[in-house]
Amino acid sequence: MIDKNLVENITNEAIQSLQRDDIFVVQIKVSKNNVIEVSIDGDNGVKVEDCIELSRYIDKHLDRDKEDFELTVMSFGLEEYFTMKRQFKKNIGQDIELIDKEGEKHNGVLADVDEIGIILTTKKDKNGKAFSFEDIDKAKVIINFKKK
Repeated sequence: MIDKNLVENITNEAIQSLQRDDIFVVQIKVSKNNVIEVSIDGDNGVKVEDCIELSRYIDKHLDRDKEDFELTVMSFGLEEYFTMKRQFKKNIGQDIELIDKEGEKHNGVLADVDEIGIILTTKKDKNGKAFSFEDIDKAKVIINFKKK
């Protein structure tokens, strides 16, 4: 089985060698059957070309003669929940759905992010409500096709 840490190291090398500090790894999965899934996100989004470049780099730096593998490099999905603080920062100004540790759902605009947490503004609360990262169970972008 291909080592997940090896894939992480190669992926980080790829991002550095491509001089793309705006792209970051969200998640890497390696199954027992060597099915590798690399999920990336970007401060300015992710293009198909970004996935292709990373995929080629990773593929080139793994040895198929030692172990065969299947590789997929994909952008972080819009329906996925955030997994890191950097994803909050890149989505400032976006509508998000937040579920706190008590299971209560909060919808609003992600107004600000710092090292401690976020500020979520709503129609009722224009000044915003603070949530520490410790109090957040899940959060994701809400796709709103009516908003301009």
